[in-house]
Amino acid sequence: MYKIMASTNLRNKYNQVSEVAKKEPVILTKNGKADVIVMGVDFFKKKELEQKEKEMELEFYKQAFEDEKDFQEGRFVTAKEMSETLSRYITEDLPGIRENVRKQFS
Repeated sequence: MYKIMASTNLRNKYNQVSEVAKKEPVILTKNGKADVIVMGVDFFKKKELEQKEKEMELEFYKQAFEDEKDFQEGRFVTAKEMSETLSRYITEDLPGIRENVRKQFS
């Protein structure tokens, strides 16, 4: 998971630290205590992408939960009702219809 190395390795064995950091994060220690973490650019980008994917998945499930809650509480319209409302909105384009659509779907 993490490789631990003394910070002096950064100066004395840069190539070794660099090669390890391309595969996994390296914790550099200073006076025996963790000081900084070094990782390769590609590794960092991969982890950043994984984090974004997890955030998107969480947002998806959150929205699905909210949709299910709305459905359980009766806050939904059928496809036919939506189609009729949108058809009236497109053909008539009346301010009253706009307001009704806003109220109905917000």
